[in-house]
Amino acid sequence: MCNFFDIHTHFPTGNAGVTELENLRFGQVASGRTKFCSVGLHPWYLKADGFDAEKQWLDQQSVLPGVCAIGEAGLDKVCDTPWSLQEAAFRYCIDVSETVQKPLVIHCVRAYNEVIQIKKHRKPKQSWIFHGFNKHPDTAQMLLKEGCFLSFGAALLKPGNHSAEAMRQTPVDRFFLETDDDPNVDIAAIYEQAALLRGISLEQLKGLMAENVRKCFGV
Repeated sequence: MCNFFDIHTHFPTGNAGVTELENLRFGQVASGRTKFCSVGLHPWYLKADGFDAEKQWLDQQSVLPGVCAIGEAGLDKVCDTPWSLQEAAFRYCIDVSETVQKPLVIHCVRAYNEVIQIKKHRKPKQSWIFHGFNKHPDTAQMLLKEGCFLSFGAALLKPGNHSAEAMRQTPVDRFFLETDDDPNVDIAAIYEQAALLRGISLEQLKGLMAENVRKCFGV
């Protein structure tokens, strides 16, 4: 029987039935509840006067064996961080992802076109995963067309949310599931809802997600 895989969480549970990738940013220390993590330069927390230290931290962390992905990293038009600093950090994370050959977990708010333009320019070899995806199916199709992966979370549990239809239309080998930053959401509930939406059994979905995680993260 396959475990559940939570590919992006800020609150790992340590549950023996769940393989969790804890997300860490500069200044954070791993909880010790899971041996797997992702590390990145989140656009919300960037500091111009600390950027060199943040990059050095990412360089050091990115090569550790328990680090399965780089991120979250990306662009956010809602936060206060200067756009130039966001772009610099995002591009640096892309470089690190390519250097260490680990996938990139992307935080994106109202900047999908900008992120895709960077992807087209950089032509990365590593997988790009848009985490916490809860946008319209048209946006999902745009990202899928560019070879990206989507990761769905608690939005699937909300009636009428766009992400449900987006997930239905996403090929089974191009999506993941996550709990993100909500400690009250159980990954099992997200799996159950996703299986219902896809019209497959829970065990089938667990097998599909296990294969996707193996191929993308090596876990």
